[in-house]
Amino acid sequence: VHSENGKPVFVTGIFRDITAQTDKEQALIASEHKYKTLFENASNLIQMVNPDGQILYVNQAWRDTFGYSQEEVANLSIFDVICTDCQEHCQTVFQQVLSDPQLHHIATSFSAKDGRKILIEGTAICTYEQGKPLFTQCIFNDITERTRLQEELTKAQRLESLGYLAGGIAHDFNNLLTAVLGNLSLARIYAEPGSLLADYLDKTEKAAIRGKGLTKQLLTFARGGAPVKKALSIAELLVEATSFILKGSKSHCSYAFTNDLWQVEGDEGQLIQVAQNLVINASQAMPDGGTISISAINQRLKKGEISSLPAGCFVKIVFHDQGCGIPPEHLSQVFDPYFSSKKDGTGLGLAISYSIISKHGGAIQAASEEGQGTTITIFLPASARKPNPHDNQDKKKPTITSQKELKILIMDDDRTVRDIITAMLTALHCQVEESTNGHEAITAFVRAREANSPFDCVLMDLVIPDGMGGKETIAAMLAIDPSIRVIAVSGYANDPIMANHRAFGFSGILPKPFSFDELQQVLAQVCGPNPKK
Repeated sequence: VHSENGKPVFVTGIFRDITAQTDKEQALIASEHKYKTLFENASNLIQMVNPDGQILYVNQAWRDTFGYSQEEVANLSIFDVICTDCQEHCQTVFQQVLSDPQLHHIATSFSAKDGRKILIEGTAICTYEQGKPLFTQCIFNDITERTRLQEELTKAQRLESLGYLAGGIAHDFNNLLTAVLGNLSLARIYAEPGSLLADYLDKTEKAAIRGKGLTKQLLTFARGGAPVKKALSIAELLVEATSFILKGSKSHCSYAFTNDLWQVEGDEGQLIQVAQNLVINASQAMPDGGTISISAINQRLKKGEISSLPAGCFVKIVFHDQGCGIPPEHLSQVFDPYFSSKKDGTGLGLAISYSIISKHGGAIQAASEEGQGTTITIFLPASARKPNPHDNQDKKKPTITSQKELKILIMDDDRTVRDIITAMLTALHCQVEESTNGHEAITAFVRAREANSPFDCVLMDLVIPDGMGGKETIAAMLAIDPSIRVIAVSGYANDPIMANHRAFGFSGILPKPFSFDELQQVLAQVCGPNPKK
């Protein structure tokens, strides 16, 4: 205010206390920063999306999972990251979220920047202003690995259940085939060589042997199928197993192995079976021919790198074909028993391969793209042992030479099997006595010793339902006579005892079904001039 002469006299002013307002603004800024930090550091995948689908905000976990930068996200619509096969479903769900204020459960799949399919699960809700949708808020979890592990567990449980069933079927079928092959072997002795009858017998025997191969495949993933492991050169095994299998076909194999490739710890026969299964499948996928690439490298796995494997040293083996590929809807089923896309396929090849590799402590994976071929990747534990050069040397088949008449005890609960073994042993001029279980066998064994006429050998079935089996019976016999020679006979050809029979006191093994020649050979090995204990 000024005086009459224009000089200022005093000042007036109006003040407003804005302390509370400033405090509120500062609190709002702090709250915004706090929650933004919370969202950015959350392990969940958080996103906010406009009603038109434009992405407003995503957190760091979202960007890391899908591989986009902050700048790239600004130009993305939510439908740019939803997988093609989920677009229609997600459009419907998105409209439901916009129109219904309730919390919605979401389960779908997004596509990462590099093309990887990411399975997500979570919730979504819409925020409104004056009844109109402003944006949707979604909190997701990446469940890709969890889903894969659940599928692996389900597959393993399914294989285990089928393994029990397959083992029982194979055991009973092997008993039947033992009688068939045995009778065929005996019939051939009396058939004139080159005659029509001999020809029919040969063809029938070949068919029975194919049945034997089928039961062997069933037993590979049945209970007790423990591999007999030794140190192996996997490069040599792969070339040997696959180089001849494609003769006569339009396809061929190419090989690429690192020079210092580690040895693997494995069952040679089972791993050859895997390699041949994969090459045959690859060849069948290329009816016009092509190249099957087989490679192997050393790989040190970190913990969690392959979820089913521990950290350590492995050999990574890759089979790749140039075939038609596997449809996406079938890819998850390729290792399932009896699943096959081929009209004449058994659906056992990949299931058996999966079982063999799993029992070796390894992992097998399939990847495919229609029209681009299929890739099967195998990881096998590396071996610290060196291969034994004597393991692969050819061994001469022994034959029974002239000697005293052998006295042999048979223990088997199946009458048909006992009859055919007795007939074959009688043809070999053996003296035979039969028993149906362990108690009968031990009684006969003791009685013969007391009569000073002991058995030279015992042929002993390992599995006696509702009776004393081979494992318990041989322990009792060895306690009486540690020098007794016992041959383990079993329709469970992959029984752990068959894989390591000497550790249980057996002198030899005879997997069912067996022919006259195979019986003769094992007897010569165990009871010949230089009998093996």
